[in-house]
Parts: sequence; C-alpha cells; structure tokens
Amino acid sequence: MKKYRSQIKWSLLTLLFLFLVRVFFYQTVKVDNFHMASTILPGDRVIINKFRAGLRLPISIIGLPGPKSPYADGFRLPYLRLPALIKLKRQDVIAFNYPVGSDQPIDRKRLMISRLVGLPGDTLLIQDKIVTVNRKELPEPQNGRAEFRTITNGKSISNEFLRRYDIEKPRIAADIGIFDLDIPKSLSTVLEKEPGVTNVRETKLFLGDASVDYYPLSNFFMWNRDQFGSLRVPSKGMTVKIDIRTIDFYRDIIETHEKHDVLVDFSGIHIDGKTITSYTFEKNYFFVLSDSRDNPDDSRKYGFVPEDHILGVAKRIFWSHQNKYDYLRKFHLERFFKSIH
Repeated sequence: MKKYRSQIKWSLLTLLFLFLVRVFFYQTVKVDNFHMASTILPGDRVIINKFRAGLRLPISIIGLPGPKSPYADGFRLPYLRLPALIKLKRQDVIAFNYPVGSDQPIDRKRLMISRLVGLPGDTLLIQDKIVTVNRKELPEPQNGRAEFRTITNGKSISNEFLRRYDIEKPRIAADIGIFDLDIPKSLSTVLEKEPGVTNVRETKLFLGDASVDYYPLSNFFMWNRDQFGSLRVPSKGMTVKIDIRTIDFYRDIIETHEKHDVLVDFSGIHIDGKTITSYTFEKNYFFVLSDSRDNPDDSRKYGFVPEDHILGVAKRIFWSHQNKYDYLRKFHLERFFKSIH
C-alpha cells in the first residue's frame, strides 16, 4: 500500500488543481447550434477565459460545478466578481448564463455564447440589417451568415453541399421547392450554381413584420431582426423616464434582475408600492447579437444581459468533435485550438 500512497496523493492533487482551474480560471463549453457559425460551429468545445471579464465567484456552492450538474439549492452565496484584467469591449465573443427567469441561481442557468455589440450606456440601432452603435456603423462579422430565399426545381438542397460548407439544413418556406438557408453572403453565387437551383435572394423584414417573437413583447414596440431600436443599453446609475409605453421595455429588468415589484393600473406605474415616473438602474447591462443575424438567439429575443450573468470571454476552440447533425462531419481537425475573432 505504501508504494501506491505517493501515486494516490499526486493523483488527488492533480484532480484538485484541475477542479480549481475549472471553477476559477478556465472552462470549456460545447456549442450545439449555428447561431455563431461565422466562427463557432456545432461540436466545437470552446475555452472560456473567466478572469478576462473579471472572475465571478461561485454562487451555488453545494453541488458539482456547471449548469447541467446536480446541486442543492439550499444555500447561495451573494454575487461577487473580482476586477477584470481588461474591460469588455465591442465585438468580444462572450459566454453568459441565459438571462431569462429568476428561480435558478445565476451560475445554474444554461450557458450561451454570443457577440457583444452594446456596452452599458451605448445607443444602438438596427436599421435594414445595419447595426449602428453611438451613430457609428458596426462592421459585420467576417463570414457572418444571412438568410437567403432559395428556389429550386422542386428538389431539396443536397446534404453534400451542406456538409461541404458546414450549413444548417434549410427551412422549408413552401413545399414546391422554396427554402430559406443561412449562409455567408459570399456563398450565394456558389449556391446559384448548384444543380436544380433557379433563384437565390437575400430576405429582408420591414418594421412590423414578424415582430411577435422579439423583445419586448409589447404593442408599442414592433421590432424584428432587421429593424430594432433605437435603444439605450442600461448602465448602473442611469435614470430613464417610465410611462405606460416604456414600462414594457424595462419591466423585465426591474422585476427579474433588480428584484422590485412592478404594478401597472389606472392610477399609474408603481414600484415597490410607490408611484413613479422614472427609474434608476442598479446594474450594468449588455446587448449581444448572433453572428447568424437572420436566425438569432440573442438580445433581440430575450433582452439585455446583466453583468452578473457574464461568465467570461471565448478566445479559442479547444477541440471539435461529434455534433447532433448527422449530415455534418464529426471531426474538424483544422479547428483544434483555432482562435475566435
């Protein structure tokens, strides 16, 4: 037994070291969708640098680390984040916990990855797909994907084409050979030359089109993926006017993330029992966009991301293997340790 004691000791120390690195410094997250397909594909396991955004200490400590791991919710530590080495900046690809809902501890909500485009206090507008921040046009992601309406002679797009360019299967727009594909714009001319394809054009939504699934759920805001805003990203200490129109825009922040009771009735708007006409934010918030801009899972769908939900910055792909799409390649050796931009 003595001859194994040293091996057991070093094995336990190694496991403890890896555990501490996983909890406090770096974490890998497996991506299983195409929302960031300009740079991250399904099956990629991404390295998250936690201290790059300021290390967030664990909140639910009774249980195994990770959103999908078992835990006991009987005790939660208060939110605490150490100072960041470098401030978050626009175009950073960040990992964060899903900002909707308040029942779970923050660190037990599912993890998401998206591109940061709006910092606290920024004024943001999406008009005809063009994103402007503080009145300056924001460059599109390199190889970012857009939705193209594709008309064929009745046949579907071949799996070989989808596999070659790592594309999500098309959505059927009509059962007569009309499909919607999310592809890089540079690929549209290649798609036109595919057998059976007769026409390819980029789709566009106008103000009021298909606005029901977009933030906020209100008849006062008829925004969609291509026409969104203008809006100002809330920052700590910023005061905004609150009325019957704007309360729909800020209600989720006030109730879910800043833990106040909101009541709207015939006499006005009440927060924690007091009638108010303005509100001062207690936290910083951020606005994120998917690189597949026309098939989003981002702030246009669920609103702002609170600072306390941010886990870290995605800087590199660790490895890429196995995904839920049976027509795609299972291995991408060329993606191992690839930088994320």
